[in-house]
Formats: sequence, structure tokens, C-alpha cells
Amino acid sequence: MSQNEGCTEVVGPNILYFGPYAWREGMGGSARLRNMLDVLGKLQANIHLISYLSEKKFRMTHKRVSDYLNTLTVHVPRSLPKLFKLFALLPIFMYGLRYIKKSNIILAHGPGIVYGLPALILAKTFSKPLLIDLTDSRDPDTPGFIYSRVLKNSSVVFAVSRYLVEVAREAGCRNVVYAPGFIDADIFQNNASERAKIRKKLNIGSNDVVIGYAGHFSPIEGLSFLLKAFKSLSKRYENIKLVLLGGRSVPGSDNIMQLANEPDLKEKVILIPPQPYESMPAYLSAFDIACSPKIDCAENRAADPIRVYEYMSVGLPTVATAVGSTANVIENGRDGFLAKPGDEDDLERILEHVIQNLDSLQEVRRKAREKVIKDYTQAVILKKIENVLKEL
Repeated sequence: MSQNEGCTEVVGPNILYFGPYAWREGMGGSARLRNMLDVLGKLQANIHLISYLSEKKFRMTHKRVSDYLNTLTVHVPRSLPKLFKLFALLPIFMYGLRYIKKSNIILAHGPGIVYGLPALILAKTFSKPLLIDLTDSRDPDTPGFIYSRVLKNSSVVFAVSRYLVEVAREAGCRNVVYAPGFIDADIFQNNASERAKIRKKLNIGSNDVVIGYAGHFSPIEGLSFLLKAFKSLSKRYENIKLVLLGGRSVPGSDNIMQLANEPDLKEKVILIPPQPYESMPAYLSAFDIACSPKIDCAENRAADPIRVYEYMSVGLPTVATAVGSTANVIENGRDGFLAKPGDEDDLERILEHVIQNLDSLQEVRRKAREKVIKDYTQAVILKKIENVLKEL
């Protein structure tokens, strides 16, 4: 607190944040990190974000993003073996030392070896509270003992799913806060004029029904099942199109380009490269139906369906597989539709039901957006984070 002419001015915390680079599309964790930074900014926090990015050559870049956010990014050649990439920990740690004395809270995007480990060492060395934003299951590059040690020694863990709440508790963390994904519903809403522009740009007719997907092309996303279901549906419905917005961003990604270019799909599937985050509401507005066909696996059971919140906030009839948090977010038939994960026949059946009943799903659209506004917006998470920061 500081006094100024008899008035009390609230000064937010100084936060040293270890997290992924969030200003390039396709990087994991971008949406979550962007939203967390927005919320912390509204709480008047002053943030130094230290990131790691795999690129062509080794370098370090500084950027002042806003009045409250400064970033430092360590760029490491992607051609280096994984063992050598651990050397990125040294500059990350050294720059952490540079800002630690000015910080009263340390926040890390996950308990991994790149962000969680230097955050824990600095927190212990300088007796600072450590907050972990737990968004995924353990990555294979992080040894289990480091993952558990970081969680156990954290002051607070924000867990995006009930699954990860239990993971943090089992690791020994005494203060776990359920903090699911959240979006800005004022931005993610249906925009008729943007819808018309995007559909014209993509050469989509006014009578065409667009099934849309936005995200990675990783095998765990289940796009091969969606393509097979769509291929069958397209034989019965000539006016349907499939829009896949995203790209290959992780090792082992499905060859969606090849699958989409099969002779009987080539004219009906539209592939769009990753777009700037601020353009996403316009592209989602161009969809008629949204789909999240994730398979059942450990990663999806742990993750939080941020894209599903965006679909629902735009008011799209959303067809998603019942895996992880999605099964709890969507109430089948009321504010969305659930299919069996990995079952292309069930996915096809539900998509067909939605196609046939598009004109009568206004109530489903309305309830979907209402649910997001009630439970998954910045205002909801802001209150949780504000309470935690007050305690610290």
C-alpha cells in the first residue's frame, strides 16, 4: 500500500513467472498462459516472464509486452539433442536470479524440469512462495521425482482438472485449488459479420453446413476418427464441409494433410494453418457445428478442454468425446453432445443428429454459452487467484 493525497493505492504483487512462450501460435499452453497473464494484469501484478523456445539458433530476447509484463525468452537450437537442451536451464536460472529480489511470488507453468525446477530452487533459496499452474500430466522429459518434489514443495497448486487435483494431493501438496480453464466470453461470442467474411474467404456457400475443429493435429486429438466419420456423412449430405484449423505442432502428429487429400474428401475438407489467437472468435463464428474428437488417454484425462469452452461460448452446437473434464463440462443433449472416444460410428451418429436438427438447437446454444459465462470466465478465476494472493 502507498499513500497519495489521503487515498490508498493498491499495488499488486511482483511475480517472477516461468512459462512457455505465448506469442507464437501453435505453442503448447499459449491460451492458458495468455489468460493467466490477463487476469494477473487485472490484479495489478508486475510480471517478469522467463520462457524457453526451440528455434534455429541459440539467442536470448527481451520484450516489454505491456505496462505490467516484461519477457525474456531463451531460444535453443531445435537440432540439439535433448541432453544439450538442458543447458537452457542455466540462463533461465541466471535470469531468475536477476529478478528474484524484486519479486515476492514465484509462479511456474507446471512442475516440469524447465520451469518447475528452477522455480523451486529459487523459491527455497530465497524463501519465496511458489505457485504452480498444473495444466498437464507429467511430460516424459521430467523425471518423476522432480515432478513430485516440485508439487510437494509448492505453496499453492492451481489444477485445471479434477484429475490433476488428485495428482497434486497424492504428491503431497497441502493447498490445491481447482482452477479450470477460462476464457473471455466477451471476445468469444458469435459475430455475424465476421462469419460472413470468413466463409466468403474460404469459399463456403450460405447453404453449406460447416463442421469445424481448431487445435493441434496430434494423434491424441482423434482427427482420424473425425475424418472417417465425415467421409461417411459426406456421401449422404452433399452440402457439408469440414474445416480443420491448426497444424502439426508435436512429434508424431497424424498426417492429416494426406488423409484430407483423398479423392473423395479433397473438395470437402478445408485446411487452415494456425491463426493469431485474436482471430479465433471470427473463425469459430464461421462454423455451424464444432467438434472435439479426443481419444481416451492419460493426457486427455488430465487436460482441460479450453477449446470446448470457446466453442460453447460462441454458441456452437458442440460434439465432443466423453473423456476427462469434457464429460463433466457438457451435459449431453442439454448444452452439447457427447460421443464415445475412439468410436467413429458413434461420432458419425451424433454428428448426423446435429446436422438434421440444426434449426432446433437454439436452446442448446443458449445454455452452452450460459454455462461458460457462469463457470469458465476470467471473472470466476480472478476471484480464486485474488483470494490466494491475499493469503500469501
